[in-house]
Amino acid sequence: MKIKKIVYGTPAYQETLLLRDRVMRKPLGLDIFQEDFSKEAESVIMGAYAEEDATLLGTVVMSQQAGGFRAVDYLCVDTRLQSRGVGRRLLAAMEELAHSEGAAGIWLEARVSARGFYEKLGYRAFGEVYEMPHAPVPHIKMDKVFPLS
Repeated sequence: MKIKKIVYGTPAYQETLLLRDRVMRKPLGLDIFQEDFSKEAESVIMGAYAEEDATLLGTVVMSQQAGGFRAVDYLCVDTRLQSRGVGRRLLAAMEELAHSEGAAGIWLEARVSARGFYEKLGYRAFGEVYEMPHAPVPHIKMDKVFPLS
């Protein structure tokens, strides 16, 4: 598996939207292409690709936040490949980048069904469970504070 940066608006970026739509929106009866993703022009976007045929396996999108934090706005892995380390590798790549840029940590809004995945990677949940308008399933806020270096 190879992790590569993806530029907003490119064909590779469009491929991330198709993956996110198939995995995260279609099962909820929603269409990702009805949402505004223009803010992602300022985000860091990475994809995990299969070495043998360059198939997109998963994607992660991270944005700058106030207070020195970054936010993982999306972490999406092809449903057929979940629990095989793709999400873990993508998240680790974003954490490494954020930490190298001096970020204090990362926060995210996780689906409650993915809470255990993030907890195993050092994230802690806080606040109440809620639903997001564009993803009406239970979510919880989580964060990971980086050690001072």
